[in-house]
Amino acid sequence: MLVHLMLELYNCDRELLSNEPLLRRVLDEYPGRVDMEKVSPVHLYDIETSNPLDAGMSGFVVIAQSHISMHAWPEYGEVDIDICSCKEFSQEDAIAFAKEMFQSDDVEAHFVIRGNRSLRPDVPDPIRYEAAMNARLARTGAR
Repeated sequence: MLVHLMLELYNCDRELLSNEPLLRRVLDEYPGRVDMEKVSPVHLYDIETSNPLDAGMSGFVVIAQSHISMHAWPEYGEVDIDICSCKEFSQEDAIAFAKEMFQSDDVEAHFVIRGNRSLRPDVPDPIRYEAAMNARLARTGAR
C-alpha cells in the first residue's frame, strides 16, 4: 500500500515562498516531522518558465519510504506539497507543519491510497530480510 497526501496552501506570504533557506529547511525537516527516514539531500531548484508569473521554487527530498516534494509560486501566494509513502503517517502532523512554516490556515488536502495490489508486505519476511542485510553488508565490506 502507498499513501499520498497532497496539500495546497493558499494566501501564503510571498516573501516566505521566495525564501530559499526556508524552503530548503521545510524539505529538510519534513521527514522527521512525519516520522520518515530521509535518504537524500534536499534538491531545490529555482524554476523560470515561459510565463514569468509561473516562476518559483520546486524541490524534493527522497525518503526511504518514497518522497516529499514541494512547489512554491510566490506570485500566486501558493505552495503545493506532496508526501508519498509506503509507511502510514499522521496527516494531521503533516498539515500542521505546513501551516506553521507557511503561516496559512487556507489549506486544501487530498489523501489517496495507492498501490493496493502491491506485493510489498507491511512487515518484511525475517528470513529474506536477514539474507538481504547480509548481502548488503557483503557488498559494502562492513561486518
